[in-house]
Amino acid sequence: MNADQIAVTNILLDTFAVILALIPMTYLVNGGRYKHLINQYFLGIAIANIVMIIGDLADWMIQSPTEPWQKLVLLLFTVIYYAASAFVLYFSARYLMTYIRLEGETERVCLMAFRVLCALQVLFALLSLFTGAVFYVTDDGYQRGPLFIVSQLIPLLCYVLFVALLVCSWNSLKRRDILFFLLYIIVPLASGATQMLFRGIAIVNIGVSLSLLFALLNIQFAHEVALQEKEKELAKQRIDIMLSQIQPHFLYNSLGTIYHLCETDPERAKKAIKRFSDFLRGNMESLKNRGTIPFEQELNHVMNYLYLEQQRFGDKLQVIYRIRTTNFLIPSLTLQPLVENAVQHGVLNKKNGGTVNIRTDEADGFAVITVSDNGVGMEQAKQYPAMGEHMHIGIDNVRSRLKELVDGRLDIVSSSQGTTATIRIPWNGDDDL
Repeated sequence: MNADQIAVTNILLDTFAVILALIPMTYLVNGGRYKHLINQYFLGIAIANIVMIIGDLADWMIQSPTEPWQKLVLLLFTVIYYAASAFVLYFSARYLMTYIRLEGETERVCLMAFRVLCALQVLFALLSLFTGAVFYVTDDGYQRGPLFIVSQLIPLLCYVLFVALLVCSWNSLKRRDILFFLLYIIVPLASGATQMLFRGIAIVNIGVSLSLLFALLNIQFAHEVALQEKEKELAKQRIDIMLSQIQPHFLYNSLGTIYHLCETDPERAKKAIKRFSDFLRGNMESLKNRGTIPFEQELNHVMNYLYLEQQRFGDKLQVIYRIRTTNFLIPSLTLQPLVENAVQHGVLNKKNGGTVNIRTDEADGFAVITVSDNGVGMEQAKQYPAMGEHMHIGIDNVRSRLKELVDGRLDIVSSSQGTTATIRIPWNGDDDL
């Protein structure tokens, strides 16, 4: 084929690659699927891939840039191509890391490595505008610069890291997931190597788009089904927790307390009715909250509960609040079961009652919530009818929802001297609420 035929072929291939990339993009935008974090990363790959292809089109549409403006346009679109390729790699890394649930120090190190590599790709692309390090433009069009190999080694290193992550997750992933993740890596890697050695037919873009479509059909769809099942389970857990907090005995006891206050202290009765109403409203609204809510909203719900319990038990139940931060998000009805356990299964099983402490802090990139009591402890609480089973159902639900919705964690330490429940939620300190 002559140069014109090659150019037309590549323009058609790039156009087809854009159409392929639009398929996962349309799917994720439709129905609000992009609201899930992992889907946002997948959408980022698709968008960056389209931008990369658009940048590549200029190379084939402006092959003999004799005019200065043509050279400038070709330079700018080539920068876009290389910069977008870095974002394809970055979002691919975030998608894979989220899918395999990478966490802790390993996650931080890997994320830093990917950020550095992708930043270098963008930096070399920008520098090439002035130095021609990776590419430059002449009257004959786009030309590879002396450091062109660097722009190819960076993706290679990223793909090597992808493979390493898959190997480390061998036991936790399904074999079909590993297979299609490897295809997602091998197809663009092979097409890139071929294009680097034999510049002519551009197959990198079509390779990335095809691998993205493979991932959508064989990984993302399966993940969507699992996600829907998980959402059903989370919804069931919200209902279970809500019902556990408005059991008949709590309603009867609260109404009985209010009835007594109406005779002895009408003003306190009026305030208790308002708190009781707010508490019930908070439980009902929790059914609508599939995601997270501001911590302050959850805290207010807990304070309504504790106020009602204090009206009933008086000095036997003391509450201390040490709230140092509230600027973070939390799954609805997360704090409430822990506080209820502290009250019902802790201090109220103690002859003279006790104290519940609720505290929030920020430490090492986490929002930390601590609920502690000086009650009888969880082991002794199991001796009371229905206490142990009810207590563990609530705790298990909280732990599961924390992990799924905010990648948080719940730790509980209990002894005969009391119980301490600690929630840690990843937090950057400047959440926009």
